[in-house]
Amino acid sequence: MMKATAMEALRRFWWIALLFAIGGAVLGAIPEPSKAADAVVTYRAEHVLLVKSDNGSIFADPIATNQLTLYAVTGEVPKRVAARFGLGTDEAAELAASSHISTPVLDATTGALVIQAADATAELAVQYADAFAEELTKYLAELQEKERTNRANALLAQAQQLQADIAELQREAAADPDDRLVAAELDALSREYSVVFEQQYGDQYNQTSTLTLNTLRKATAIPVSSGAGGLGAPDSRLGRGATGLAVGAVIGSFVALITSRLDRRVRSRAQAELLYGGQVSVVIPDVSGAGNEVAVRPERHDQLSDSYRTLRSMLSFAEAARTAGDGSEPRGAAVTLVVSPGSGDGKTSIAANLAAALVETNKRTIAINTDFRRPTLAARLLGHAPDPLPFSLAELSQVPPRQLLRRTPLTNLVLLDLSGIDAPPGTLARATTRVLEPLSEMADSIVIDSSPVGATAEVLELLPFADHVVVAIRLDHTLTSATQRTMQLLRSLSTGTLHLVVVGENIERSPYYEYGNSSGKRSKRKTGTKTGTKTGR
Repeated sequence: MMKATAMEALRRFWWIALLFAIGGAVLGAIPEPSKAADAVVTYRAEHVLLVKSDNGSIFADPIATNQLTLYAVTGEVPKRVAARFGLGTDEAAELAASSHISTPVLDATTGALVIQAADATAELAVQYADAFAEELTKYLAELQEKERTNRANALLAQAQQLQADIAELQREAAADPDDRLVAAELDALSREYSVVFEQQYGDQYNQTSTLTLNTLRKATAIPVSSGAGGLGAPDSRLGRGATGLAVGAVIGSFVALITSRLDRRVRSRAQAELLYGGQVSVVIPDVSGAGNEVAVRPERHDQLSDSYRTLRSMLSFAEAARTAGDGSEPRGAAVTLVVSPGSGDGKTSIAANLAAALVETNKRTIAINTDFRRPTLAARLLGHAPDPLPFSLAELSQVPPRQLLRRTPLTNLVLLDLSGIDAPPGTLARATTRVLEPLSEMADSIVIDSSPVGATAEVLELLPFADHVVVAIRLDHTLTSATQRTMQLLRSLSTGTLHLVVVGENIERSPYYEYGNSSGKRSKRKTGTKTGTKTGR
């Protein structure tokens, strides 16, 4: 679904951003500005440990240095610290994850391990930092001692098992000295036992590398932050109000954009062009008090009536280009089908005024209604509801098409409307298409007012006969989803040229028309010069 741009959303929903901005300014200015006495001071304490190794390298096994920072804040160490402070074991993880202790920092170059703690009081900050450092030192020693003990026990168990296996093979070799397989197995186990023996007694005299932690500096608390400094809320009501205004405007803009994204209707000419896939041919302006009467009259020239005349000219140029491109002789009246995605989009007004604009150029025109569910074209052209035709559906095939036409108050304009005949809308649409060909020989132009494409299927009966298809989209009314479906259908089935007409755009009134009245005569009005002086157009 095509969506409006951010600028279009702000232009339409500017009042949302304004309300949020005003609300933010009010909420920002109401609270009493904080005083210096209300500032909160926190304390930070750092305990520095030195990481050392027996073999001179702190990166030796069994404990990797990059695991020290993990041990300090995860697992057994936080539990022991929590126990020292009389906390439960369930609070150990919360203690390590809180602001009391941060992840230690290890300097790989110097071997310095910094454990940092923070609290509202200097005493607790020092106690937390020292407690984590001491418990980490003890836990590291215990962990390495456990690793050495486990290794020694594993070697002892392996040596005992090898001794038992060797003794068994020696008995087998004594019973059968010529068994080479037993001799080979005995030799292999003897070599393996030698390796295990060397590892076992080598660990006793050549200890593996051990990491130790020594305190270089115990924790000392220092104040690190205060509400009186840094980036904070302004101290004055005016500053707070301005900040709230800016924040509210930003939030309101986001809300306006989201509201626009959720909007299901076409709101601008640019959005209509995106859905249509091309440029707008004509814009029908939003004119208050226009009513349902035909706007195109010889004595009337304003922005509304001239927009329909512009549509007439556009269709005339398109028809001339079409016939010139075919290189064939004219085959009768040009058929213009006026459609819309939904009801109330302005297609009937376009059809009626387009027909009136065509007869102004002395073209014999037939206006045809095919919106049989809500027929309004006849009332627009005649000024009243038409009398039903004195024919039944079965008699239509016997009646000459000319007898189905009604005269209208406009010269050279006649009307075909079968809506008074008792028959389903689809049947009446097919009956109308059967008389299109003979009627095209009697006229110069045919304008058809169809039913909404998104609501009915009768328009499909008319698409093959249309030379031009006018698509009406009314701003703030037509649904975007219906427009998309309509354009997919028209581009798939229509063989005529498509023209987009946007209805209801709020355009600035042209001062050119302010100098004319309904009779076409120029009226006098005061300007800065003498009455009667010419004013340039």
